[in-house]
Formats: sequence, C-alpha cells, structure tokens
Amino acid sequence: MNDLVRVPDAEPPAAAPARPFTALVLAGSRPGGDPLARAAGVSHKALAPVAGVPMLARVLATLRAARAVGRLVVCGMPADALAGEPTLQATLAGGELALMGGGATPSASVLASMEALGDCTPLLVATADHPLLTPALVDEFCARSADSGADVTVGLVPAALVRSAFPTVRRTTVPFRDGAFCGCNLFAFLTPEARRAPAAWMAVERHRKRPWRMVGALGVGSVLRFVLRRLTVAAVMDLASDRMGVRVRPVVVSAPEAGFDVDTITQLAAAEAFLQRRAAAGPAFPPRR
Repeated sequence: MNDLVRVPDAEPPAAAPARPFTALVLAGSRPGGDPLARAAGVSHKALAPVAGVPMLARVLATLRAARAVGRLVVCGMPADALAGEPTLQATLAGGELALMGGGATPSASVLASMEALGDCTPLLVATADHPLLTPALVDEFCARSADSGADVTVGLVPAALVRSAFPTVRRTTVPFRDGAFCGCNLFAFLTPEARRAPAAWMAVERHRKRPWRMVGALGVGSVLRFVLRRLTVAAVMDLASDRMGVRVRPVVVSAPEAGFDVDTITQLAAAEAFLQRRAAAGPAFPPRR
C-alpha cells in the first residue's frame, strides 16, 4: 500500500497509544448506486480516483502510516469489487486487510462490525470518502480520544476553517453557542460499553444532514435551545451521553481537511486542488494503473 501512496506527516506524529486502535473504514454504497461512482466509471464510490488514486487506497495508506492504528478492516466493500485494483487485492491477499459486510446504515455497519470483531476497542471509525486525511491527523485524534475519559468521541472542526480552505464547496455545518462546526467522519469507540452508541444512533442517523432534527431526538426543549443557539458543543454531548447511556465527548481538531469528504464531482475537484496545494509538503501520487 505504501508503494502506491506515500502519505506525508506535516507535523511530528503523536505518541502511539498503549493499545493500538482497530481502524474500521466504512466503504458501503447507497442503494441503487452512487452518482459519483457512475461519473467516475467505477463500481463503488470508494474506488473513485482522486488525483489518480482510489479514495479507499488513500485512506488505507494513511491509516497504515498512523502510529495509533493496528489492524485494518473495511466494511461494505465486496472482495470482487477489488478485482480491478491490484494493490488493494494484494493487500487483502497478504492478510493486511480484512473485509466485512455492511449494514443498511453506517450505524448498523458499525454495530455489526463491533459484534463480529469481538474485543475490538479502542476502535477508530473512518470513511472511505475521506482522501485528505493524514497520519498526523489520525494520530492526534486517536491520542486525544484515548485521553478523553470518554466511551465515545466525535471529531469536529471549526466550520470557518473548512470554509476558508474550501471556499467553493458547501459543507454541512452545525451551529452551537460556542461556534459552528463540521463533522470529521472520525469516531472513536473506546470501551466495551461504547457499542451502545451505534445502537442508539440508528434511530436518528437518517437526519444527519438536518442537525436540528438530530438534536430533536434529544428532546423538544433541546430543539428550541439549539434553534436559538443556546446549546454549546459540550451541552449537546452531555445530552447525547444521557440518551445513549455512554460518555460522549468531542475532539476538536484544527486541520480544515478533517471536515472535508468527497460525495460529488465538485468536491472531488476541490480535493484534487487541495492536494496540489499541499504537494510541496506532501507526497507524489502515481497515476492509477
């Protein structure tokens, strides 16, 4: 994998945790296919090339280079879909990567994976459409999650940073009293009790693009306070903790690319432009073969 994508660390890596994280990469497809996959001429969105390299390959190379990560598991990508990707196939055949079937939703996939993997905590959950991740960012998130005292952590990045780095692309933002944030598609499940979280989240994840409805699942009063922007990030996490029966904490990172995933051709072009701007400090990505 590292022969395909050499991923840079812009900052010195964080110290590896006492127990390596299992990294679960969600790579499932939408029912009926994905517009980006069709536009890119691939079977699954995760295989759409960004600057010549499939997104999934970029994410896996980043995770392999992170000091905090041990084993790698991809959820929702059938083995036969990798037939046209020799490097990914070789990684799978070499035992460096495990594949698991996906569920109907991201939370269902996480819950099923946690049950199948058994003793898998600490577990880092990332998505295959996050090609701008770096090992330093992954290590930072994992280290801060491990030190949080939480059962579950959720990655956030200030929305202003994301808008500044990607001014032409609209991102989903969540306004709080202490600022607006974008999600990072990075989650850590740190204790055995953490598996309660995806089970609870299954009831509300269909509203993840409508933040006020998500908050609504926490109570009517919470909706009003959210609309009036009277809830802080910490307050929402406390409400989520009460509803889920686990300790949920945010991990706020300062790298704008943490809040950028790729769902559309426009976003793909923006990701490639960002990689070009980062090229002086980053790697060379060979063309897809």
